Amino acid sequence: MSETWVPLEASPDWAHSLGLPQALTFQDLLSLEPDFLSYVPQPVQAVLLLFPNPPGGDSLHATRLKEAHDAPPWKGEDVWWVRQTIPNACGSMSLLHALLNLPDGVLELDSALVKFKQDSLSLDPAARQKLLEEADFFREAHTAATTAGQSAIPEDLNVDGHFLAFVEARNTEGEMRVIELDGATRIGPFDQGPCTSLLHDGAAIVRDRYIAQAGEDIRFTLLVLAPAVESNM
Repeated sequence: MSETWVPLEASPDWAHSLGLPQALTFQDLLSLEPDFLSYVPQPVQAVLLLFPNPPGGDSLHATRLKEAHDAPPWKGEDVWWVRQTIPNACGSMSLLHALLNLPDGVLELDSALVKFKQDSLSLDPAARQKLLEEADFFREAHTAATTAGQSAIPEDLNVDGHFLAFVEARNTEGEMRVIELDGATRIGPFDQGPCTSLLHDGAAIVRDRYIAQAGEDIRFTLLVLAPAVESNM
């Protein structure tokens, strides 16, 4: 697809306009220390990561490409995933992957997101990708976010950061796993390992497999999709 979007910063407030209930919100995760994690509202439904992805790649980029090539396909519960073909849309893609893997009934039933998911479930990967490319609600929500002050419009649209999402799902053996969802580098849902707590296991993956390989580059941002502080959900 030739269209290029303005990059979205880590400010996903527009998710509520698409059908995310006010009881859930995306929140900054400012530390990976266990003591800090204990204060994060539970249950965490998704973890979003923005990490450095410099032009030309680095050791982290090379590792992820090799993993994507070598990894077996995911076998387990249905995990919603789509390939990213829209340049600079990885922020919105990570939000979409997080939202469309919420348990049934969480999103507002009459929302554009629920209708889109229902329309996409029976499609093959290419048809699902095309459906997303032509989804007006997705483009309009992204554009509204980038023009409403959430994201500065840069002169150079070739950004060097990348978003992805972590969710949890059960494999065919009945084990809960941390699943990485990245439509740009991966070729499908990517199993990152056992999951007893999406928050704590996701934090460990980010620390040990991302930050540890980034050298001195500390441009990392983390968000969690969790109950709003004022909510009893």
